[in-house]
Amino acid sequence: MENGTVTGYKISGRKQWISNGGVADLYTILALAPGGPTWFVVDHDAAGFSHGKPEDKHGIRASNTAALFLEEVYVPVDRMVGAEEGQGLAQAQAVFGYTRVMVGAFGLGAGWEALRRAIRYSQERIQAGAPLCEKQGYTHKLIVPNAVRLEASRAYIEWTADRLDSGEHGLQTEGAIAKYMASEAGNKAAEDAIQAHGGYGYTREYMVEKIKRDVRITTIYEGTSEILEWTIARDRWQQHLKSRGRYYHEWADRLDARHAVEPDNGAGTAALALRALAVILERCRLDRLTRQQHVFFRLGELVSFAETAAIFAETVAEKPTAAIRLDIPTRQAMSRIHARDAALKVAADGLRWAIGAGQTDPDLAGSLNLLGIYAAQDGLINDMDYVAAQLNAVFKVD
Repeated sequence: MENGTVTGYKISGRKQWISNGGVADLYTILALAPGGPTWFVVDHDAAGFSHGKPEDKHGIRASNTAALFLEEVYVPVDRMVGAEEGQGLAQAQAVFGYTRVMVGAFGLGAGWEALRRAIRYSQERIQAGAPLCEKQGYTHKLIVPNAVRLEASRAYIEWTADRLDSGEHGLQTEGAIAKYMASEAGNKAAEDAIQAHGGYGYTREYMVEKIKRDVRITTIYEGTSEILEWTIARDRWQQHLKSRGRYYHEWADRLDARHAVEPDNGAGTAALALRALAVILERCRLDRLTRQQHVFFRLGELVSFAETAAIFAETVAEKPTAAIRLDIPTRQAMSRIHARDAALKVAADGLRWAIGAGQTDPDLAGSLNLLGIYAAQDGLINDMDYVAAQLNAVFKVD
């Protein structure tokens, strides 16, 4: 400090799990300044700054990850990001809307690559006189559900990215949902791809075991799935309260209107999911069920399924997926499948945890329209048959 003016800071501390921690030239460090959490830019050769050995990781082994150590590292005031103390957490939250979409895309791509390998393997592997790709016991458990969830995640990622590209801000919740769904879907797809290969999937030769090791990190870094569940639940809980319970009901009304003109998109079933979600949120408010931490976290999961179903249904007819050549009718069938999954998950799981936490409505199942949601499952197997056939055509071995 000179003449009462701050000229620099001395930072001490350590941080674990830093990507490129052992090889970077510049580092952004979030430190607790007198005015609150603040970002600083630190050179790799600053006095008192060092890093640990590269971590021996389960996956992404080619990516350098190391701990950072700071011992009285002097940082000039002009290396403070934003020129004002205490803005660090707000700055980090603003970035999450972008970076979490990016990590979600990692999970999406890895999941699809694992699934592509599983589909092609199933076309060549003959069991009981026919290829595995023709057997429902294989495709409807290991292939189709994963493809559906990945495409629902893709729709939500692209919807969020389009909004970001248009200059919209404050999409931290959407970024969290995009990453949560895509990373979990990618991880599950890779896990099932190993199973789909049988014993071969457990070997390095077939690559799916490596994909599984690499995609696993997407559910951990840039916000663990559990942190994202909490973030999503907190933000949408506040939205429910501010709108006096109308937020998801109004969205469901818009989906019903879309279903009237585009009945093949699954919008009507997605509307069932949103209305069931609104009922569960309101029941949680009335009975104070969110005092149970587990219930609160599960709300984050239910929100993610319901919103991805809604966005998939709203955007599915706009364009085919160029990356893997899925046409609009195939994606519409996928959207219908995901909408059914989301509606049933929201209603059944929501009912389970509400009852488990001590809810007081004797007709909660009726309020959730559980019978209507089960009725909406009509046609599910036919849609799964159709999607399985289209995936086999798209990924056909030459």
